[in-house]
Amino acid sequence: MRNKHAQLSELKTRLILAAVTIAVMIVLAGSKENIVRGAGNGPVPRVTAITKITHDGYRKASLLADDSQLYVTELPASDRVIAKVSLAKSERSLVRSPFSSLQALDLSPDHSKLLVSSLSKNGNSEFWTIPVSKGTAERVGELSGRDAAWSSNGKQLVFAKGSTLYLADGSGKQARELYRASGSVFAPRFSPDGQRIRFTVSETELNTTSLWEVMQDGSNAHALLGEWPSRLTACCGSWTAEGKYYVFQASQPVANTSIVVTSLWALSESGLNGGPLPLTNGPMSFGNVSAGRDTTKIWAIGVQPDVEVVKYEPQKKKFVPLIKGLSATDVDYSKDGKWIAYVSIPEGVLWRARADGSQRMQLTSGAERTALPRWSPDGKQIAFVGMKPGESWKLWLVAAGGGVPEPVMEENGSQIDANWSSDGSKLMFGDYSHDASGLSIRLLDLKTGKATTIPGSEVLFSPRWSPNGRYVAAISPDNTTLMLYDFETQKWSTWLKESAGTVSYPVWSGDSQYLYFDDLVNDAEAIRRVKVGGSAPEEVFVLGSLERYPGALGPWSSRAPDGKWMFVRDRSTQEVYQLSLELP
Repeated sequence: MRNKHAQLSELKTRLILAAVTIAVMIVLAGSKENIVRGAGNGPVPRVTAITKITHDGYRKASLLADDSQLYVTELPASDRVIAKVSLAKSERSLVRSPFSSLQALDLSPDHSKLLVSSLSKNGNSEFWTIPVSKGTAERVGELSGRDAAWSSNGKQLVFAKGSTLYLADGSGKQARELYRASGSVFAPRFSPDGQRIRFTVSETELNTTSLWEVMQDGSNAHALLGEWPSRLTACCGSWTAEGKYYVFQASQPVANTSIVVTSLWALSESGLNGGPLPLTNGPMSFGNVSAGRDTTKIWAIGVQPDVEVVKYEPQKKKFVPLIKGLSATDVDYSKDGKWIAYVSIPEGVLWRARADGSQRMQLTSGAERTALPRWSPDGKQIAFVGMKPGESWKLWLVAAGGGVPEPVMEENGSQIDANWSSDGSKLMFGDYSHDASGLSIRLLDLKTGKATTIPGSEVLFSPRWSPNGRYVAAISPDNTTLMLYDFETQKWSTWLKESAGTVSYPVWSGDSQYLYFDDLVNDAEAIRRVKVGGSAPEEVFVLGSLERYPGALGPWSSRAPDGKWMFVRDRSTQEVYQLSLELP
């Protein structure tokens, strides 16, 4: 399990992402599957039509609407720009700014300026305002963070940084801590009356996102949605103008497949309709919803997933395709470097192939989602995790030459992050609540079938066994603390303490002297490493403008046998859609 967020303001919540040349607006072909008809005893909110607004195929990172204009953060090249699109005249122009790359966060109440974030020279994401037509960009106090939004009267500003939600006045002054969550915080929004703030929290140890609410004075912080089945995939909502409904996105698996679709849901503020009601229901995913003053329309970004595995070439300082046309994630090499195992996108199916992409063989069916394949030392088996709809992650083994996958253990709970011993006789993995005790790290002897828990590993996850077999690295649930277990002393020690969500996808160096990790939280996204015996991490390289695919377990990364880093570039097709509504 991984740091699911930091993505989340931009990667996971970036279920989508571009720019906008409006041609004649047309009703989306096949939209009947996406529209959910009303059911039940009374009127319910529903989508009556879905209209495709843009046709450019650019990646899109955020969307703001004011009924007559759309402001879309787009990525036509390596840097982000903000496009302004006139809905009436189908005209597109770029919002002028002094920044080489920026992202739109909110629109001022008078619709005269945008609240944006831009990466500064010191690596911090600073908040600025830029006029939508003419004028000068202005810094918002001295604030920096991940996401931000104004109240409806513009007198207050809420912003998220790490695991903390802050409140300031509209100009960015007098900032104070409002609420500190157990995970990463993002996508805050004020209620129309300015009394409440809803936001999303990413719980990294459980790989979940959930919607929360807090009063503007910091009181009554609580999770929303009760026991609603999809509450742990919910995020990123927006109120309709009159405040009667809160529209958000949540993900659900498609029946009898491993494909997950993200749909839009409406939550009535009156509570008359009970829990959330679906507005869309596949086959296309929708997210990044924005509501204007016209309560009969909302806008969202629809996505058709497509990715590309890339490798970072340090001498050229660029990312190049690992295998041309490979839409996949979670690539793992056999010990001799001649074979790879990977998970296809969007199907979530496990495949095996030669390192050059030839001799491909499908190893699992499409009925379950797979992740994190790991080759056995002898190259004969692949351990992986699989999840069937409605169930938790489980460890499986499959022959590299094909065959029926077999479960590693018949237990309740969740198993993830398989690690082979050097002789292939044992598997180490992260375990969640197999006996209601919570998180732990376990060792399974494949010959005897006996599993033992590493002492002191309670409330730790994402284990990584060092190549020399001496150490185990593991992470605290909030991704703030990196722990090191020494099999010689049989003791744990604190190796590194960082801010929430820092340590993601850790990888040992071949000589077992360093642990590398993917840091999506501190300043610019970067690969960092820390030495055994040390406590100060050092930066290896900054990823720059690479647009990464969120993935089932967060933005994936790993090292190839030649020591070069691999990532998944998001090449999804993303367009803006207008959804016509009936809101009783």
